[in-house]
Amino acid sequence: TGLPFVFAAWVSNKKIDEVFVERFNVANKIGFDNLDEIVQQYEYSIYDLNIYYRKNIQYKLDEQILKNIMNLFYKKMKA
Repeated sequence: TGLPFVFAAWVSNKKIDEVFVERFNVANKIGFDNLDEIVQQYEYSIYDLNIYYRKNIQYKLDEQILKNIMNLFYKKMKA
C-alpha cells in the first residue's frame, strides 16, 4: 500500500494528565537518544537492530498518514 503499518499506538479515550504526557515524552526521548547503547546490549544475529529501530519503524503518524491509513482501512472493509 505504501503506507506505514500501525502495529501499536498509545491512545486514550479520556484526557491524559499533561504531567504524564510530558514525562512519557521525556522517557521516549531518552530511549531514542540512547538507541546506540540500547542496541549494543542485545546481540541479534538475524537482523541489524539499528536498521530495525531506525529505518523499519516510523514513530510518528501525522494527520495525513493517519487519514490515508483510515481511508484505506474503510475501503478494504467495504470490499
